[in-house]
Amino acid sequence: MAKYKTAPPYTVVRDTREQKGYFFKKFNTCNGTVQRKLDTGDYSILGMEEKVCIERKASVVELANNVGFDKRRFTNEIERMKDFPHRFLILEFSLTDLMNFPEGSDIPEKEISKLKISNKYMLRFLMELQINDDINVIFCDSKKNAKWTVLSILKRINEKYSTR
Repeated sequence: MAKYKTAPPYTVVRDTREQKGYFFKKFNTCNGTVQRKLDTGDYSILGMEEKVCIERKASVVELANNVGFDKRRFTNEIERMKDFPHRFLILEFSLTDLMNFPEGSDIPEKEISKLKISNKYMLRFLMELQINDDINVIFCDSKKNAKWTVLSILKRINEKYSTR
């Protein structure tokens, strides 16, 4: 484990299109959050937008839409993520939630039989992101855990590139 010098404070950048994500208040070395357009991902660090990219998925249904109906747009985003040295996919749900899909989702019962995407396909897709695209996929189990995970990642990236 690397020993880091004291890092300067950092500011979280939240993409302007992020709808129900996180706002970080001033805490420890975090100076809070600014909203700016990010070409890729939902979160980064001000001044380090080319180094770290964090994409957030709030639910299994959102992931299903991204790897099913909206796959072209999502795979284009995955391609753009390859330019970042640090890339993460943060999931606000658990592996159990994924494997139980569509149980527990808000998909109406009458629509479940029409689904064209399975939990096993989504798991395969996520594993291939890790293996083939070197994207860190993190199941966080809840929005609260995901928020703390994002903050922890950004703090560590800030420390890694600190010049103090």
